[in-house]
Amino acid sequence: MPTPEAVTQQLVDIVERVLGSDADDVVPTAKLKDDLGADSLTLVEIGEELGRRFGIYLTDETIDGLHTVNDAVNAVTRHDGSPPPRGAHPPIPKNFVAAPFKEPVYNDDGYAVAAAVAAPSDTPIAADHLVTGSIDPEEAEKRAWGAVKWLAVAGAAIGAILALGISAVVNASGMQDVSLPPLPTTATAAPTPTDPTPPRSPTPTSTFDPTPDPTLTAEKTRVAPGERFILSGAMPELDKGATLQVQVREAGQGWDDFPVQVKTRDGGEFKTELYTSRTGEREFRLLHEETGKTTPTVKVQIG
Repeated sequence: MPTPEAVTQQLVDIVERVLGSDADDVVPTAKLKDDLGADSLTLVEIGEELGRRFGIYLTDETIDGLHTVNDAVNAVTRHDGSPPPRGAHPPIPKNFVAAPFKEPVYNDDGYAVAAAVAAPSDTPIAADHLVTGSIDPEEAEKRAWGAVKWLAVAGAAIGAILALGISAVVNASGMQDVSLPPLPTTATAAPTPTDPTPPRSPTPTSTFDPTPDPTLTAEKTRVAPGERFILSGAMPELDKGATLQVQVREAGQGWDDFPVQVKTRDGGEFKTELYTSRTGEREFRLLHEETGKTTPTVKVQIG
């Protein structure tokens, strides 16, 4: 098992990344919540990252019992080395490094990935999970002309069939000439309107708001602990580059900031990837802190 010194060194680095605390403040007796500013969500992220760095799995009960820095160190040094339960993510190899927690990572399209993505130190993080298809322009044009030609041939055939049918009906009925009644020779004068300029109806005032409502969807509504899932949607009233804060809450509790932010693209669109190993039903939304406006909420069952 690792030594307390090695665990403390890694814990200092994790606390600096997650909570923004100074290394000098991370002493054995420091309380993670009261002294260093952790909350229920960031405490989970600290416990999960400790487990990843030392190749062990810390249960939810163990993480809930981390009150001081010394508690976190003991949780690793006194761990029995048992493997993670089925459905939990496996430990990451030693040649993997964790991306910063507070600063999200963006790809070339402006998408954000989770703040604690793990990847090999010599391998770039891949964030775009969308697969798009395309059709060759010349092939598309050929298909369009083929459809037009087919419609023209079908129309000509239908017209010929109708003409033959009408001719057969006329011949069968014995009609050889069709005469219309003569038009009247005396035209009837149109009545003179009493008011040549009728009053105009008032133009109604439109109250239609052209801006669509914000949207939010989850790629999956049920995932295993530690499994990644994607949230995407749009806040059309925002310009490109606006910062949105991901928020989460559990049943009966208030909203907390999840350690991930995302920037909007054209049209206020956004997409971000999240994960957590804390089980239970979690409700997510995105907040634009400058205006206080939020997206609709989505629920994801963990485990």
